[in-house]
Amino acid sequence: MSDVTPRLLLVVGLLTTLGTVMIASASLPASAIRYDNPTHFLAKHLLALALGVLVFWVCARISYRRLMDWDDKILLVAFGLMALTLIPGLTVRGSWLRLPGPFQIQPTEFFKLALIISLAAMVTRKGERVRDFTDGPLAALAIAGVGALIALKQSDFAMAFIFLVIASYMLFLGGGRLLHLVLVALAALPVLTWLIVQAPYRFARFLAFLDPFRYSTTEGYQLIQSLTAIGSGGLLGRGLGESREKLLYLPEPYNDFIFAIIGEELGLVGALVVIGLFLSLGYLGYSIALRASDRFGALLASGITFTLLTQAAINLGVATGLLPVTGLTLPFISYGGSSLIVSLAMVGILVNIAQGASGNEDGARLWGRDGRASLSRLSDLGRVE
Repeated sequence: MSDVTPRLLLVVGLLTTLGTVMIASASLPASAIRYDNPTHFLAKHLLALALGVLVFWVCARISYRRLMDWDDKILLVAFGLMALTLIPGLTVRGSWLRLPGPFQIQPTEFFKLALIISLAAMVTRKGERVRDFTDGPLAALAIAGVGALIALKQSDFAMAFIFLVIASYMLFLGGGRLLHLVLVALAALPVLTWLIVQAPYRFARFLAFLDPFRYSTTEGYQLIQSLTAIGSGGLLGRGLGESREKLLYLPEPYNDFIFAIIGEELGLVGALVVIGLFLSLGYLGYSIALRASDRFGALLASGITFTLLTQAAINLGVATGLLPVTGLTLPFISYGGSSLIVSLAMVGILVNIAQGASGNEDGARLWGRDGRASLSRLSDLGRVE
């Protein structure tokens, strides 16, 4: 077992444990009032956690190299699941697919992982050709763009944005021309602006982000309550279970804004612990990428790590008022079965890549001296054949 693996498992174990404890606390009032069962959300979370651990075990056991052989099939299944959300009667609120019984899945979460796998395989196969516009940005953004369009149809602007950011990052890491990516980003700015302005609720969220107190009874209400929760926690917090904002003042306290409850109940210390754990996850994830024994593994590990950190950063930014309200979960901590399962699957793949690089001296020579290369495109990853 790689020396990185135990530390990675410890960090993820701490994040999921903290998430379970905070969901139990933050969801109790809403569960009791809406379902007459104070453990309703906790029970569903524990079920998703059990399934996520099983998926983690499978992903850790199956060689990540097989994902490169299956990338087209994985992507096709992910596209198919998202396409089903366009069929009336099969979805809940347009984003979740109905399953037998009380279960639902969010296909965009699964597409996120499928996109990372597909782009890592594509960049590995194309090699230097990703520097050509048609083989690089055009091909990758076409895949991500279709997923983004479906996400926009579901009114999930944040996830559509994540898909495009993942594609841009994977291209850059794989050696794509920075000029191409900058030109694409500049061309996309008017489109993104139009998407925000033409949807009244998105534009209202943006205005509330600029001045939440001006819209304190409408779109700014959620952010104000989140800031109130974090601010009232002080250094050590009110104490576990003692949040006031979760008493139906702060909407979705167990989901999108669970970090606010962490700040209220566990204080600045608890908030810094969460941030520290995600920084540790990032360090370990990129360590695995730098020590990977092949290009596909390095791209895959880096893409997974980048995605988890980006989603966490956006969620924390929303909760603290640094970004407009979106709807993205905090990985491993927020309530949300699909997000938790996919996040644990990503960690399982990271563990598998780490195990594949264990004791492999070729990996160290490939990515940098003693496996500790600089983070500049993962030691010029794009130029490795």
